[in-house]
Amino acid sequence: MNIVKETTVPTRNLLQTDAPLFDALVRYANSETVSFDVPGHKMGALNTPFRDAIGEQALKMDVNSMVELDLLSHPKSVIKDAQELAAQSFGADHAFFLVNGTTVGIHAMLLASCKPGETLLVPRNCHKSVIDGMILSGVLPTFMQPEVDEQFGISHSVSAENVAKALKENPTAKAVLVTYPTYFGTMTDLKTICEIAHAAGAIVLVDAAHGAHLRSMEGMIDPIQAGADLVTTSMHKTGGSLTQSSLLLLQGNRITADKVRKVTSMLQTTSANYLLMSSLDAARRELALHGANAFQRLKPIIDEAIELIESGGHYEVLKNNNVSNRFLQSHDWTKLVIRVNGLGRTGFEVYSLLKQRYGIQMELAEGYVVMAVVTPADTTTTIECLTSALLDIERTCTKPHVLHSAWTVVDSVNELVMTPRDAFYAEQESVAIDDAIGRISADTLMIYPPGIPLVIPGERITCEVIQHYAYYEQAFGSVLSESKQSGSVTVVKGGF
Repeated sequence: MNIVKETTVPTRNLLQTDAPLFDALVRYANSETVSFDVPGHKMGALNTPFRDAIGEQALKMDVNSMVELDLLSHPKSVIKDAQELAAQSFGADHAFFLVNGTTVGIHAMLLASCKPGETLLVPRNCHKSVIDGMILSGVLPTFMQPEVDEQFGISHSVSAENVAKALKENPTAKAVLVTYPTYFGTMTDLKTICEIAHAAGAIVLVDAAHGAHLRSMEGMIDPIQAGADLVTTSMHKTGGSLTQSSLLLLQGNRITADKVRKVTSMLQTTSANYLLMSSLDAARRELALHGANAFQRLKPIIDEAIELIESGGHYEVLKNNNVSNRFLQSHDWTKLVIRVNGLGRTGFEVYSLLKQRYGIQMELAEGYVVMAVVTPADTTTTIECLTSALLDIERTCTKPHVLHSAWTVVDSVNELVMTPRDAFYAEQESVAIDDAIGRISADTLMIYPPGIPLVIPGERITCEVIQHYAYYEQAFGSVLSESKQSGSVTVVKGGF
């Protein structure tokens, strides 16, 4: 790895029209530099099938840290400028580029805010990366029950009321973690949660993996505007950057920028990928300059599509007034959550039909729903493709009875017998899932996507956990485990 000299670029006025890192990388890729550094493909010097597939320019932009391109762990010039622009764009005080996705951002948030043994309040439908962050940091989780939507067979966000109750019962809690928006696009009253948590002396951490675009949408409140302290957001999911590139945003002084910088440097590679980082810079510019107009253009297209999808009477689309009236939450309309069990079919079946018959790749399926993610890359044509396919399925594949299942919603909180970290380091053994009732899990069984756990390390495995496991395995084969053995789970040896 090259060492960047201790030099700085003179401070200049940065504008959202700038993309300092992206532009610097393109200039370097187009230079006549003779490479005797790594990576070993030497800017795509060899004519290979891989170069033919992705293009020579992409390999020319896959380079090492150097003076012209700065260093992620100690940014002094173009990366520093690009991060400052990202912070400005999102209204934060600091922004940190992440090259291992929001996963590493969540790990960094926990390590930066909590010491081992301190209490973290967290929704039970949190992502697997939060569970892994608990193991790394040694925090003690107290789970909060999210709002359960029996009609759509999904969970929404945790309510402000439940957060207030949890803080009252756990007055020494160091931090509250909120998923905002959820995978399905629902958003709790985060502003009130921030006020309640801060009054109790707790830090607010937000998993905003699916909310990079919120600031560009009229009427939406993003986590920084709501008052959160640390926010991790997946620019690659809805912001247009390359997969695996995310942002960690810091606001206020409850956590210092130096602490966050130290933790992110500890968790991330010292050979950060410049294609990923430059895509963050370029995507931020696109969102800042054109995001608002893009979503304004899409809104009437989606409204018309929803009306058409629901016209036959077998589908229902999750809408803001539904979520607001029933759960006092709001909904992001770019998450097109379509309830399909009125067809007499599962979401898994409709997901497969859309892919196999119509070549449409949906984001996910659940027992009652399928979900499409809409971004500025969508057009009237792509949306019409989806609506036409759904209407054709309605005409040709409807069964006579509405489908109902007892195992569609995971709505129970398992008993936490030991901390996730203690269970992770305990002596373990693998047992058949059907023989695991009453055992203490050393494994994370999760539904993927979206990565929501059925059970985590340290929790007691119940009959309900096993029944949910069987339902998702039979319906879609979508339960992942650390043991990698189908039908088995890793448990604490001798733990009952």
